[in-house]
Amino acid sequence: MFASISGRAMSVLLPMGFCLTACGVLSGAEDWYAEERTLYGGIPVQVRFTPRDDVLATAAWGALTAFDDLANDWRDDSQIGKINAGGPGTYQLSPELAEMFALSERMRTATDGAFEITVGPLRRMWRGAEKNGHWPTPEAIATVRLSIGPSAYTRAGSELRVLRPGVKFDFGGIKGHAIDAAAAILRRGGTRAALIQISGETACWGISPRGQAHKIAVPNPDAPDDLERMWCRLQDQGEGMCGSTSGNYRQPITVDGRVLYHIYDPRSGQPSDTHVLSVSILIPGAGRSGEADALTKAGVVLGVAGLPLIERAGAQGLLLLRRADGTIEEHTTSGWSRFVVRQAPTPAGSAGR
Repeated sequence: MFASISGRAMSVLLPMGFCLTACGVLSGAEDWYAEERTLYGGIPVQVRFTPRDDVLATAAWGALTAFDDLANDWRDDSQIGKINAGGPGTYQLSPELAEMFALSERMRTATDGAFEITVGPLRRMWRGAEKNGHWPTPEAIATVRLSIGPSAYTRAGSELRVLRPGVKFDFGGIKGHAIDAAAAILRRGGTRAALIQISGETACWGISPRGQAHKIAVPNPDAPDDLERMWCRLQDQGEGMCGSTSGNYRQPITVDGRVLYHIYDPRSGQPSDTHVLSVSILIPGAGRSGEADALTKAGVVLGVAGLPLIERAGAQGLLLLRRADGTIEEHTTSGWSRFVVRQAPTPAGSAGR
């Protein structure tokens, strides 16, 4: 699905860096803790909450940084890095990593296999193809696919058995799980309002420093950095919300002159369809940022066919597609519009709003 969370894969994650942009500023806000750091080898992460509590902030940042120690598959000393390097065998998982496996397995089932944590070999193969400029052969793709999917391992609680050589677990597609861990700490600590954001994943609740419900914005794929041309803005309806966006409009991969998606279909071994510009997911409530993250990856893989699946998962989704004439076409789940707030007119060159 999504790529790793290290500096070596920074170009893969940073395209998502502003896919859900927090709206509002902290200027003049009182009794708020607010800090932004760069974690996971280059990804912007921000935490803000009220009432300010530096001890609680330390605990929240601890949960966010722990994800790197658990799941950075480019680090040989991370828990998953050691498993990936160890090959077939039996491993004991920490409670936190076992929880991440459980979440990933639930999302595999919920997405009919479009989300998959053993996709690491695919990512490495296609990134290698980009470097050497040669398209992978059908035989190479078939070989890599042998190490991908639920048959590549078994898990019973905290006991993991890797069954095949070449298996590489990749948890970059559920980095929202780290947000859930930090949010749980803040909620237990009695925060009235908060916003936590890692790249394209955002969780928020309560009233913002502006004295309004929190809003998050989905960029226009043709102008992702232009705050005046955001595709839409979403507002918390009082329950809090977990949001995520995945897209290919910042740094796609290029093999032999052909632009390809950096999100791969684990069922075929091929990159996703580049006509899918982005997928955004919103889930009302708390503690579901990991699910939202996974659903964006599956949504990219499945395209329009994934929208009913997104609704079945209790989420709302937005899919942006590139038409043959270059305009952008919008597809949404039935409840998406309930969260959209009024915005500027449709930008020139876009349609289907």
